[in-house]
Amino acid sequence: MKLTGTLIRMEEKRTLKILPQYILGVVLLTALIGAVVAFCALATDRNVAEQDMDVALVMNDNDFLRTFGMDVLESSTSVSALCTFIETDEEDAMKGLESGKYSGVVLFPDHFVGNSLSGKEDLQAQMYLPKIDGFSNRLIAGIAQIAGGLLGRTEAGIYTAIAAASVAEDATEYDIGRVEYDVQNLYFDYFMAREDFYSKDSASGTGNQTVVQYYVCAAIVLLLLLGGISCGPLLKGDPIAFEKQLALHRIGTAKLLLIRYLAVLSLFAILYVFMFCGFLTWFAVHPESFRNLLDLSGYEELGYWFLAGLPVLLPAAAIVVFVYSFAANQIGGILLLFILVMVMGYASGLLAPAAFLPAKIRVLGAYLPTARMLNVMKNGMTHAVDFKLLGVVLLEAAAIVAAAVYISCKKRRWAE
Repeated sequence: MKLTGTLIRMEEKRTLKILPQYILGVVLLTALIGAVVAFCALATDRNVAEQDMDVALVMNDNDFLRTFGMDVLESSTSVSALCTFIETDEEDAMKGLESGKYSGVVLFPDHFVGNSLSGKEDLQAQMYLPKIDGFSNRLIAGIAQIAGGLLGRTEAGIYTAIAAASVAEDATEYDIGRVEYDVQNLYFDYFMAREDFYSKDSASGTGNQTVVQYYVCAAIVLLLLLGGISCGPLLKGDPIAFEKQLALHRIGTAKLLLIRYLAVLSLFAILYVFMFCGFLTWFAVHPESFRNLLDLSGYEELGYWFLAGLPVLLPAAAIVVFVYSFAANQIGGILLLFILVMVMGYASGLLAPAAFLPAKIRVLGAYLPTARMLNVMKNGMTHAVDFKLLGVVLLEAAAIVAAAVYISCKKRRWAE
C-alpha cells in the first residue's frame, strides 16, 4: 500500500507538470474548434434566410396578371419568402437564365387568363429552369406542380358547378352566372385563407436544441476527446524493467493503468471546470447575449448543465486511455486518437447533426459512445433526465477501461 501511495503521488506530480502544456494545447484546440463550430452553426441554421430565388415573369399583354396576379404573388407570405418575381421581356429572361441571374423563367402566352377560365389547354404557361439540377430547380418545379394541380382542380370544380346549374329546371342565364360567380368566390376564399386549413411546422436537424446549443454541446465533447492529445506524456508507457520492479511489489499493469486513468480523468475535470468558468464569466459580463445564444436563464440552469454533464468525463478519459494503450508509442497514440475522434465525431453528429448524414452512417453513429456523450450534454442543457442513458454511459466507460487493461496486459506479456 505504501508503494501504491508513492506511485499515486508520482503520477500527481507528472500530471501537474504537464498541466501548463495541457492547458496550452486545449486553448489552441478551443480556437480551432470554435472556428469549426461557428462555420457549422452558420451552415446549419435554417432560421437564417437564404437569398431569395429570382424568377422572371414574361407576361406580354396579360393586364390582369400585371395587376391582380402580381398582387396575389407578392402578398403571399409562403411564396414571397422563397421567390422574388421580376417582370421582364422574353429575351432578357432567357439570357438571365443562362447567365444565372434568374433561377427560373415563367412565360405566360397571350390571353392566358381567358384560356384558363374557358378551359382551353392549348395555351399554357411555360416554365424554364437551368440545366443544372439543383435544389432551386426541384423547389420551383414542386411549386409549379402544386400550383398546376390547384388550378386544375379549381377549373374542374367550377365547370362541374356550371354544368349542374345548366341542366337544372327553370335555370336562367342569371342563375348560371350567379353559380359560377359564387363557386369562384368559394375557391378564391379557400386559397386566400389557407392558413385556416394548413399549419406550418419547423423541422430541425438539431432536435430540441437550438443550433448554437447543439454545437456548444458538441464542441465540449470534441474538446474533451481531443484534449487527450496533450495527455501523451502521462500514457507513453514505461520501460519493461520498471514494470517488473512494480510487479514485485504487487503493482501490476492493470493497477498502473487505472492510476493513470484517474490522472487523465483529473485533467479532464480541470478542463471541464475551466470551460464552465468561461461560461460563468460570459454570463457575468454579458448576460443578455448569454441568454439569447444558449437559451439559459441564469446561474441555476448553468449549474444544472454543469452537473448533468459530469458523467461525460468518464468515457472521454476511458477512450483516451484505450487509444494510448493500443498504440505502439506516444506519436502513434496522438495520430490514432485524432483520427478516431474525427471519425467517431463525424459519424455520431459532433461535426454535423446526424440528420444531415447518410442513413448508413447515422445507424453506425448511434452505436458509438460519442453519440451518447453528446446526448448527455444536450439533456443537461434542456433539463431532460435519462437515467438509462447515464447507466449506459457509465457501463461503456467501464468496458472501455477494461478493454484498455486487457490490451496493456497482453502487450506486457508479448514484450516479455
